[in-house]
Amino acid sequence: MQGDNDNHEPMFNLPRVILVFILLSAGIFIGRTWYLGGDGAATFLLTFCFTPMRYQYLVSGAGFPGGWPAGLWSPFTYVFLSPTLQSLIFDLLWLTAFGTAVARRFGPWRFVGFTATASAAGAGLFWLLAGNGETVLLGPNFVVAALLGAAIRFVYAAGLGGIMTLGGDAWRQPALGIVEMWSNVRVLQLLGFIFAANALFAILYASSGLDGRALLQNALGYVVGILLFSLFDPRPAIADRAG
Repeated sequence: MQGDNDNHEPMFNLPRVILVFILLSAGIFIGRTWYLGGDGAATFLLTFCFTPMRYQYLVSGAGFPGGWPAGLWSPFTYVFLSPTLQSLIFDLLWLTAFGTAVARRFGPWRFVGFTATASAAGAGLFWLLAGNGETVLLGPNFVVAALLGAAIRFVYAAGLGGIMTLGGDAWRQPALGIVEMWSNVRVLQLLGFIFAANALFAILYASSGLDGRALLQNALGYVVGILLFSLFDPRPAIADRAG
């Protein structure tokens, strides 16, 4: 992994940290579905997914796959566990679209730090929303939402197309401050589109039993990404440059 100069990759023109995420997620999916299957796949998922049940069982002494070590790694490893092939493809497409600009701006190690922090925040919010229910958290949805929130801070000039482009210099734009965002028409239009899309998905998938908490968690992911951005951004914001 390299720095900003490593932003023009010959393979699909993607940063290496994005390629690593894609290959790791796809490899884990293939391994657990084709080579484990059945009880083995279920045990694997319970070992690496995030679920409040894990801590309840461990505290009670009943045990849980992975034991206490899994209690430490599961707030991060769940992001590599898309439950179905369809969700895997969908997750990785959106990760590529929204994560590429952020990875180019942050560089690989800051990007890893950002996604790990967002992953832990997503696990905490999931626990808060789920309570002590027997639910599990799988896939990078929250992290992808956080990446989109982070991207909004600096691709405001290019709009949605600037976020989703795999080329160009949108990632070099100076970032808007959180207060400045709310006075920028492009940002407000972009946020309006994002939340309207979430509402549309809620309507379309309501009949299929999609948990509304998942949609709320995505919305919180955007907020987390917006707030975390300044902690990892190596470039000065507009206000800093003006000063």
